[in-house]
Amino acid sequence: MFFATAVRCRPEFGLESDMTEFECVEPDTEVYADYATRFGPYNQQQSGWHVQTYSMVLRADAEIVAAGRGHVYLGVLEVRSLWVDTERRSNGLGSDLLQAIEREGISRGARKALLYTYSWQAEGFYKRHGYREFARFGFPDGHFRIDMEKTL
Repeated sequence: MFFATAVRCRPEFGLESDMTEFECVEPDTEVYADYATRFGPYNQQQSGWHVQTYSMVLRADAEIVAAGRGHVYLGVLEVRSLWVDTERRSNGLGSDLLQAIEREGISRGARKALLYTYSWQAEGFYKRHGYREFARFGFPDGHFRIDMEKTL
């Protein structure tokens, strides 16, 4: 069960009276897409970064069987996702996909890569591909988020 709590804004923010409470929006796909576009211009102005995104996709009979996404900015490739159909795992397809994402990142100027995985996912897979842990966040229930990096 989800609980939404409205929080009143302080009057000094200069908002109109009908805009003084935060609204909990769920599902938030559309509203996030709206405000997320506002991060890029600020970040580019402050740092000079330009984010390039791409997906590497393998299809069989028009169905996606493996795919992953890369973001390149400030000389870094961020591997945002890597997915292989469960029936096609353990045959090297994930390795080929990761290498394709990395090669594309290098062609776009990336010299380092970073990603995160969870304790129940693919830490060993990424270590076998040269990634090393640089941070670990422990969740209260015993799981971990593992941040990893690699020089390309």
